[in-house]
Amino acid sequence: MKQFLLIHLVFLINLVSAQTVSTDLNLFEKAKFEKAVIHLNDGTSVDGIGSLKTIFTSREEVIVFKIEEKDKDETWTVKDATGLTIINDDGVTDYEYLKISKNSFAELYEVVTEGTVKLYKKRRVVRTTSMPKTNSTSFAVGDTGRTVNVPTSTMPVMYSDSERTVYYMKKETEPYPTKVRDNYIKSIAEYMKDCDVIVEKIKNHEYNYSQLKDLVDYYNANCGND
Repeated sequence: MKQFLLIHLVFLINLVSAQTVSTDLNLFEKAKFEKAVIHLNDGTSVDGIGSLKTIFTSREEVIVFKIEEKDKDETWTVKDATGLTIINDDGVTDYEYLKISKNSFAELYEVVTEGTVKLYKKRRVVRTTSMPKTNSTSFAVGDTGRTVNVPTSTMPVMYSDSERTVYYMKKETEPYPTKVRDNYIKSIAEYMKDCDVIVEKIKNHEYNYSQLKDLVDYYNANCGND
């Protein structure tokens, strides 16, 4: 019985070790305060310094904000704010709370471009774990005379992180954003099917994946107000 339990325990450990986990990038980043403007649900905005943070235990995304460096950190959630604007040497970056489905929790998405169609992006880290190299140890099974080989780890589990940016599009009249799928040509052509000229441009490969902002800007300028 002990040998049976040990075999299954090792199997489960190895199964977990081989999994790939996708998570938010700022789960691993240390919060850094920058000049910011918080946008509250009552329509007002307040200047100060702030940062984005993911609470590890709940995976809830929050805004950490205060008026001055000397002030106490204050945590704001989607119940309090619609988003945050960060101002630094790279420019001005807006973040808005969005839910991607009815049952999902709200997350902060970076606004890439404004207009009839808003383009958002979300940076995520994909953490991959690899199974360790193993040796086998033999155990006798009761009095049957049979033996089983149970793998024993000789190296620790190895981790590797890779960053991926996921894009979403949303019209003001839509309750949830639409994800730009890996097959972006089909994905965007379906979403913008009300604009024949842009569908033709997409299918003729006049825009590639790195030009999503330009593509959405073109739609907003030529089709978004029809």
